[in-house]
Amino acid sequence: MGMAGAGALAGCSRRRSVELDDGDALRMRVWSEAAASAYETSLAEFTAQTGVEVELEVLGWDDYWTQLPLDVASGDLPDVLWMNTANLAQAHAGGVLLEVGDALGRDVGRWEDAPTELYRIEDGLWGVPQVWEQSILVAHEGLVAAVEGDASALTFETGADSDPLRELARKVTVDGEGRHPGDDGFDPDTRAIHGVSAQSDRTAVLGPFIAAQGGTWQDEEGRIAFASEEGIAAVQYLADLAASHLAPSGRDTVEDPDLCLSLFLQGKLALLQTGTYDLHTLAEEIGGDFEWAIHPVIAGPEGTCPLVHAVAAVGVDPDDEDREAAVVELLRWLGGADGQRPLAENRLGIPAHRDLRGAWEDGWAELGVDTTGMEVPTTIARPECGDRSAIATGTAMPIIEEVFLGEADAAEALPRAQEEANAALG
Repeated sequence: MGMAGAGALAGCSRRRSVELDDGDALRMRVWSEAAASAYETSLAEFTAQTGVEVELEVLGWDDYWTQLPLDVASGDLPDVLWMNTANLAQAHAGGVLLEVGDALGRDVGRWEDAPTELYRIEDGLWGVPQVWEQSILVAHEGLVAAVEGDASALTFETGADSDPLRELARKVTVDGEGRHPGDDGFDPDTRAIHGVSAQSDRTAVLGPFIAAQGGTWQDEEGRIAFASEEGIAAVQYLADLAASHLAPSGRDTVEDPDLCLSLFLQGKLALLQTGTYDLHTLAEEIGGDFEWAIHPVIAGPEGTCPLVHAVAAVGVDPDDEDREAAVVELLRWLGGADGQRPLAENRLGIPAHRDLRGAWEDGWAELGVDTTGMEVPTTIARPECGDRSAIATGTAMPIIEEVFLGEADAAEALPRAQEEANAALG
């Protein structure tokens, strides 16, 4: 076996020597051009330290997931590839992934728990988290301050006549004549300012509200389970916010899912529950037009429960000891601060490595965005997990949207949506 790809990795006893054939290289695949560009400097340093070359492949989102099962069937998978939680279970069930918990040992303790736990199946850890996103509430500080409001710790209570969220939304909402919902002559069709983004957004709104009410999107077995008493109450509450004109029209937001974001960017919406994935758009589009700030998601009886998405690097078992050693070392590098630093510095999601939080915050500070008050969540709403889970959600959403369109109530629509979603799961 040739030595052109050998590296001793001296001075770090937990690492294994790695060696590949002359001219051989590891393959890594991602679905983001921006991430691929950021990884270039990281992977160059990995090669400098180990002598192992890494060829980086980029496929667009749709092509990525179309190609994955084809490569599994043909045995032509890359050595390391990006993974999301919706597709993890299928890849794991195929028996092609490396368990990384034992291989990387104490390195795992340097990663944030929220994204890491999403990649545990049974007793194993099957991915090295790279970046993650979470739901947040952003507030137009000028509109909130004008009514002496406070968006920093808003709460909702489904069974009450009112609550802090509804009170603030009512105060900031005004029609063309300055009237508020409930005032004589209030005209919702002429609203100049809207209250809160209560819409059928699975990630930013439905997931966090259902979890904060005490419900869940999927149960521990992966079956769709949002049609609980808590889930029904949360969805009906959100639809009622729109129906009572404290949020943009439910019909309008179903027809235009980006409406709430557009209204916020125009300074016409006081409270936008979204995710860190929208920070780039907010910073670029708002500029200095008005002051906005990041707050925790709106809390319910179970507190704040932001939905967390995470991207992980997974290793493919090569059935070869030498190549496996090289794959493990690449995964170790990708789990380290040096491996993830370019992602953090380029603001490509929240870094999974705890030591890089400051670099990520500094990156946003350069654009005038203060992220320092955004704490790592301890209780979260989970994203789709398991084979066909994304298909199940896609099946359920048009039925859930009927509640926001005013065509059904949650007590009738959610059990129907859940039944259809579980049928789609198979």
